[in-house]
Amino acid sequence: MRGIETQKGTDETRDSICKTEAIQRTCQTGSYAMKKNQVIDFMSSLEKEDEGLDLYSKTYEALSAFLTDFDFLKDSLGLTQQDVADKMGTTQSAISRIASLKTNPSYKQLLKMSEAVGGELHITPMKSMIVQVPYDLQETVRKLAAEAGSSPNDFLTRTLRNAIELERANYMNKALALNCVGERKVAYRAKKKNSQG
Repeated sequence: MRGIETQKGTDETRDSICKTEAIQRTCQTGSYAMKKNQVIDFMSSLEKEDEGLDLYSKTYEALSAFLTDFDFLKDSLGLTQQDVADKMGTTQSAISRIASLKTNPSYKQLLKMSEAVGGELHITPMKSMIVQVPYDLQETVRKLAAEAGSSPNDFLTRTLRNAIELERANYMNKALALNCVGERKVAYRAKKKNSQG
């Protein structure tokens, strides 16, 4: 009985999200065009008002992001769900159920799906510290990494580290300048020279 209630709640939440997505599409394509931030604010307000929607969002956010990337790779290779299913040794309907969030896939299924489209699966509890390269920049990153003789991941780590250290140094110089506003120029230059030396 509890499983039926849980499934019913999940179906209702999924229906609510589908209705919300339909409203979003109507607002974007209809006579009244909502701005992106208005849509985001609207979606956030719905999540705050509806605990079920908030729970659903937290539960399926990572899987939804995975499926977006999966579809991008699948489409880039010109593969169909049937092609992916054949590579995985499963059925097209199994892939369809995962793609429509009608089932909770196992780690092994996600790993096989990733490999079937030439991807790599990466799961982390540190989502707030993970950055994904936008699709339109991925080829550029691959080329720059190859020119630098490193993997894309190593290239990105080095580039990000350099940018953050440069930003930190810039921030420290600004903080030093603010601390020295009332000092004479000679004292300020000496202080700046000592901090750099």
